[in-house]
Amino acid sequence: MDARWRGILRGESPLAVSQRLGRRAFSLVPASLRCKFCNAPFRGSYTWIFGRLGYTPSRKNPRICERCIERAPEGGDLVPLSVLFADVRGYTTLAEKLTSIETTALLHRFYRVASDALLAHDAILGQIAGDEVMAIFVPGLAGSGYPRQAVDAGLGLLRRLGWGTPDPWLDVGVGICTGEEYVGNIGGGGFKDFTAIGDVTNTAARLQASARGGELMMCAATFAALASAYPNAQRQSLQLKGKTATVESYRIRVG
Repeated sequence: MDARWRGILRGESPLAVSQRLGRRAFSLVPASLRCKFCNAPFRGSYTWIFGRLGYTPSRKNPRICERCIERAPEGGDLVPLSVLFADVRGYTTLAEKLTSIETTALLHRFYRVASDALLAHDAILGQIAGDEVMAIFVPGLAGSGYPRQAVDAGLGLLRRLGWGTPDPWLDVGVGICTGEEYVGNIGGGGFKDFTAIGDVTNTAARLQASARGGELMMCAATFAALASAYPNAQRQSLQLKGKTATVESYRIRVG
């Protein structure tokens, strides 16, 4: 499984013989949409048969099948990635002003808009909890320009929330960090979930907490991958909670 995870996440290790044979066999079934990794058919003749076996689009990213992500065994690999967090500002105050039904409807709208914006840039959706969403960008799906994909996704999300217009409908800040850490199906005792674990994830969450509504905060490694595209990004040295040293970061404001 380690080699398989490496191939999925990094997009660089050669496929095992069984995997190559599986892709060839799947290619014989006519389909207009397939899993990026295993080539399983999603849409076309006879695809309902494969759907019953778990070869259906993943809720993490519809370009991947569930058997390659959710239904895969525990495990993963140390991979380069960008991690994005987006969080609703003032959620407690907001929830106090709205009914529970109104709050739920607002969050559902936020999740829907966030999912659309992130998946448009080849994210793998991570945790969705309360007023926060997380996404992971890895080379195996988002390509070698995964940091740029993460930033474009974050800015796209803010614009879909109305930032850059006179009337944004939700106060959200975004944080992104790039580096290398363990990614895969993590858990135990019968429970597992696809996520990333390590300092990159923690730093992304802290950067998000430092962003005001309509702002995207990114680490220096993320900015280095796309500096020419955002020459006006504001450089800052931040003392983030739980970090012993200051973190060089860059701020972009939408609108």
